[in-house]
Amino acid sequence: MAQAQQAVTQQRIPLGRWAFKKWLIVHAPAFLGGQAIVEIPVDEPSKAVNRNVEITLYDLTKDLTHINIKLRFKVSSIDGDRALTQFNGMELTRDYIRNLIRRGSSKVMIIKDVTTRDGGRLRMEILAITTYRCTRTHKHLIRRSIMDTLDKVSQEMDFNTLVRDSIMGKLQVEFFNIAKKIYPLRKVEIIKIKVLEQPKGMEAKPQAEATKVTQEVPQQLTSGQTGGA
Repeated sequence: MAQAQQAVTQQRIPLGRWAFKKWLIVHAPAFLGGQAIVEIPVDEPSKAVNRNVEITLYDLTKDLTHINIKLRFKVSSIDGDRALTQFNGMELTRDYIRNLIRRGSSKVMIIKDVTTRDGGRLRMEILAITTYRCTRTHKHLIRRSIMDTLDKVSQEMDFNTLVRDSIMGKLQVEFFNIAKKIYPLRKVEIIKIKVLEQPKGMEAKPQAEATKVTQEVPQQLTSGQTGGA
């Protein structure tokens, strides 16, 4: 009798929706290494498409200097129990940006939309910090030099290369080395990237085709650029 009552009680206990969830392993885009980054629960795998996932660059490289760089990926397709993604944005943390700006220096903001060689469109926000307070003319010249350089490199690079070089710091070094000829600089950072349009025909690549992300950050050529917050 007791066993029968226990069986009836167990039948009445709701399992809850989590019991029916399927877990998908989300992978970074192939050009950023393609490794597994997080697991997400779904009712149906197809419902995960277009879902956004946010991590830090540290999660990919295990380099502590990358912990202030937030990356956003969008699930683009499902391959078995794997969710493949596309890059969907980058942003530096607010605390890091706030610590860059110091008394006695000037900041130069650049916001520019660019189109890559393969038709991708990005909106990039760049922050240059001078060593000393500068004039409006200097700010104008610094802004123009960085914008011209950005135009040039975006026309030469495809979407993946431009994003990877921006995330890993190579592009910032190029901006720094050109703009410092106008006025002494302490730091140049790409503080935000927004994807306006993915390149035409861009698809997530299988894990086997993924390239490993290097953990080497481009060597900063001056002590000012490596000063940090």
